[in-house]
Amino acid sequence: MNQFFARNMELLKKHSPSSKNLTETIPTSIKVQITPSGENTVRLNNILIHSMYDPVKEGRSFSKKVTNGSQVCLYGFGLGYHIESLLEKIGPDGFILAIELNADLLNAAMILRNQSKLLLDKRIHIVYGLNEAIVATEITQYMEKMQSTNTKNFQVIFHSPSFKCIPSSFPKLTNSLEVLLMERRFPAVLGDIEKENYILNKEIVSQSSGINCNHSKHKGKPVLLVSAGPSLDDIIPYLKMVNKKFILACVDTAFPILSREGIDTDYVFSLDPQEDSFQYFQDHLDSSTTLIFTPSANTKVVHSYKGKKFVVYKKTSSQFTEEKSVINTKGSTQSGGSVSCLALDVLIQFGCDPIFLTGQDLSFPSSRTYSSFSNNNKQMLDKLDSAYSLKGSHKSDSIRQKTVNVKNIVGDNVVTNQAMYSYIRGIEEIAAVNPKIKIYNLCSHGAKINKVIPLGSVNELIKFLA
Repeated sequence: MNQFFARNMELLKKHSPSSKNLTETIPTSIKVQITPSGENTVRLNNILIHSMYDPVKEGRSFSKKVTNGSQVCLYGFGLGYHIESLLEKIGPDGFILAIELNADLLNAAMILRNQSKLLLDKRIHIVYGLNEAIVATEITQYMEKMQSTNTKNFQVIFHSPSFKCIPSSFPKLTNSLEVLLMERRFPAVLGDIEKENYILNKEIVSQSSGINCNHSKHKGKPVLLVSAGPSLDDIIPYLKMVNKKFILACVDTAFPILSREGIDTDYVFSLDPQEDSFQYFQDHLDSSTTLIFTPSANTKVVHSYKGKKFVVYKKTSSQFTEEKSVINTKGSTQSGGSVSCLALDVLIQFGCDPIFLTGQDLSFPSSRTYSSFSNNNKQMLDKLDSAYSLKGSHKSDSIRQKTVNVKNIVGDNVVTNQAMYSYIRGIEEIAAVNPKIKIYNLCSHGAKINKVIPLGSVNELIKFLA
């Protein structure tokens, strides 16, 4: 049984010095089983890691959607069957960052199978360690390098049985990986709806001008971007006073709130493919506000809205069939997920500076997700729990119930969920790649956003105007 261990360990140490704590003995948590195909499979604490019939065939099935040249971030080494198949699929220009944090599982892999060919392959790096901070730093460094190499073919993949076995000593990293899983599942969850909208919207998309028509149109002008979080309650009474001094923009959930209050906006943004998003527009279809929409936005919104419309493509979407030149001409955004991220990126392309966010709490102040002015407190974020439930994965709790502790602007802990935590990351990424743009978060009661300057009161905004 130990015929492979010495050579495997010699090679594994070049990937991870921490692997020296692995031993030649199969851990007691591991139960080995010989499959009918003659290969080993294992159970770890009664979780079956590979097929009990044909692990090699299962490994080939696991990698079938991976394309040549892909840069793959993979959680779960298992016994390596699926990794061998992935290496075949990615070709000479691909790369795999394989993360395995369960010592018992990695130990079994080094004992039960000859991994030397895999471990010698320069197209793979294996991350293993005992210190969460060190491991997280290593993963971040490799992922940044992979994304800069080939953004379009960057993929995040989870070997689900291995992910179920991630140790409890990695709570922050587990949360970050779960958020990545959620972000990558988002297109799959809504993929059919987005595809249908895209087909139905195609004629309007082809006839509409793109956001590039407004490139740098508002250069150096301040903008107030309104979202529908609880802190919007604080700013609503003042918006009529200050809106003439700003370009005023809002996300779709805030649009009916501002319209009912008689506050005119310059831009409203929509990307939600679900039919429920039409409720934000149905009473305001004749508005003079300019709509910025993605090709896969809800088709009732795109077709029924009578005001001026501009289209923006999402670079991260694989659905578009238009020529690259068409997309480049009309304009695109790298941001995904949150409509606030889309809006922020587009407003930066419009030249707006500084940018003031408001209603952007991204947490649950006073146990609320939305402004009290909102008619609907069971909107998209609350729906994500069923769409993103990690049943069969590491946790069975819903995303809504799976809470994350983050800091607010004064350093106290506040509670958010994984969906909103993902949106925080999205805004931080936009701020990081646009360091010259001043971005403020006005009256937020919620999460601190790195590289975004907090403004605690409307008085500070009024001082800015003065």
